[in-house]
Amino acid sequence: MIRFEKNRELDMAFSNFLMSMIDVNKYLTEILDYTGKILTPGMEKNLVSILKKYNVPYDGLKYDIKKLTDNPYYRDIKLSRVCTDTVRYEKDIIRKRTLISMNFHKPIGKYLFHYHPIGYFETDIEMPVLKEGDRVWMSPAISEIESMGDGIERGKGKCLTMGLGIGVLPYLWLLKDQVESVTVVEINQDVISLFEEYIRPQFRTDKKLDIIHGDALEYYNEEFLSRFDYVYIDFWESTDDGLKWYTKLMEKKVNLPYVDYWLEDTMLHEVKYIVAPYLTALYKGMSIADYISSMDGDSWDIARKANRYFKTRNDVIRTEDELLGIIHDKSILREILSI
Repeated sequence: MIRFEKNRELDMAFSNFLMSMIDVNKYLTEILDYTGKILTPGMEKNLVSILKKYNVPYDGLKYDIKKLTDNPYYRDIKLSRVCTDTVRYEKDIIRKRTLISMNFHKPIGKYLFHYHPIGYFETDIEMPVLKEGDRVWMSPAISEIESMGDGIERGKGKCLTMGLGIGVLPYLWLLKDQVESVTVVEINQDVISLFEEYIRPQFRTDKKLDIIHGDALEYYNEEFLSRFDYVYIDFWESTDDGLKWYTKLMEKKVNLPYVDYWLEDTMLHEVKYIVAPYLTALYKGMSIADYISSMDGDSWDIARKANRYFKTRNDVIRTEDELLGIIHDKSILREILSI
């Protein structure tokens, strides 16, 4: 079992981890009243004071609308042409100065504080959405585009993604000179059919695009993945279901340097919120069984995995840097989930 040397430095480190988690909850509670609302100048001033209070990076809340309108997918692909029995097109209007999320998880500092970039556009913007019933099925929202930025940039040669959606990533890849071809694994035949009939004909590229109707979990193996130069996994809807699927992939113990995952940092941050309190309980001599039993659902399973992992280690942690190295090391977090 991993052990700790009791000292003032680690006392402070564990205390700071706890305070960072508390501060995140306070911050999220304070900005909740502004999210999705049209900001008056007074509201904007108050919101800025909250950002500064928690040292959230602030260069201004007004975003350049060209970040969205100049995106090739938003510009070229018209979802208004989509019409099926189950999915319908709607035109949503994001009113000017409406506070929205512009991206997903961004960490601040060396502990566990994080935020989602927020802002507004100075003019009304039309947002095409596809809905299934009352649920938004897919839309080229700026948070979707911004959050897959690294995957778009790293794409080269023969690219693979798992999860088709409305084809945002494949299209942006195919427009790159460095990309030779794109392969997509998609489990839902209805999604494939919708894409092939309404969206693919609008692609302004003749590069090779192959779509495989199949289960991502079955194709997620080294033999198949080794056929590609870059792989970006993106078959979950959001962080709500993403960690469950990401964990299933980690359990397959595939470790290839050219495979990335949508929202991985965000999902691993959720794991840190389980690992840090676990190590705190261990450091303070509290009951690990009680800590694990306080969890539920997926968190309970991850807490059990963390316990099994740390039982295999026999090192002694003496400094804050060593503790930080454990909690923030992506390879360690992946290994925990792989158990």
